[in-house]
Amino acid sequence: MKNLIRIIILLFVFSCTNQNQPKDDRLNFNVKIKPEQIYTVTTNNSYSTEVRYEGKEKAMNKLRSMGVKNPNILSRSSQTTMLLKTEKVLDNYIPVRLEIVKSSGIDGQTDISQGLVVNGESTGGNMPEFSSIVSGKSPVMDEKLFLQSLQGSFSRLNLPEKRLKPGEEFTIESTITIPMEKSHVEIAVATIYKLKSVEDDIANFEISQNYQMSQLRMDNSFAGVGEGSGKLIYNAANNMVTLFEMKSRLEINKKLENFLFVLKTKSEFLQKIEISKK
Repeated sequence: MKNLIRIIILLFVFSCTNQNQPKDDRLNFNVKIKPEQIYTVTTNNSYSTEVRYEGKEKAMNKLRSMGVKNPNILSRSSQTTMLLKTEKVLDNYIPVRLEIVKSSGIDGQTDISQGLVVNGESTGGNMPEFSSIVSGKSPVMDEKLFLQSLQGSFSRLNLPEKRLKPGEEFTIESTITIPMEKSHVEIAVATIYKLKSVEDDIANFEISQNYQMSQLRMDNSFAGVGEGSGKLIYNAANNMVTLFEMKSRLEINKKLENFLFVLKTKSEFLQKIEISKK
């Protein structure tokens, strides 16, 4: 009888302890590659760059005589569809094979990368590292350079693991360097991911970017401003980002001896990922 009373008391205490413990309702944000999956990755990337010189008419005439186009505006866009297929786990890595199903660039023309098949692997579920082109390689293609570029297309998905509630945020810092006359400009980019909502394992993030610029040679001849904004959708059940959208702009002014040099850039990036079983 005494043993029965002890058991009842222990069960009661355990039940009360469980009820008093707060439920962890934070989102487990953890982007990972999973085995035996097919990831269909569609990317649209576009940018425009304007280079302009401002100055007195005499200086402008000199530029014209040298054949310098002013302003000089350049626009580019590209669209890519890739299939990333993952195999069964071997030790601590997952073999992957990526096929570039569609790739187009200027004026919608087919890019030489279309049809390529690439091998690689994912260690610990991290974004894959690509090692070799196994078919479809063009004789004029630099394989090492192409694999580095391909690696970069997955770099936005290299995000830290976080536990977040709506309203909380985390920041990723990076640096861009732009060569300038007898100097260079360093741009410190802070990308802030703020969790807005979570419903049915789908998390919506708001993205903002802040730019801070500094010049190696500080002579008050440089000024710059930049910003970015976008959104990210995360599928918690599949541990994968299904949408990443970012728009950004940057303007740099540099006083030269006879001119004011103005550089303006705008870019738009949209990546969608669909997930299915092999």
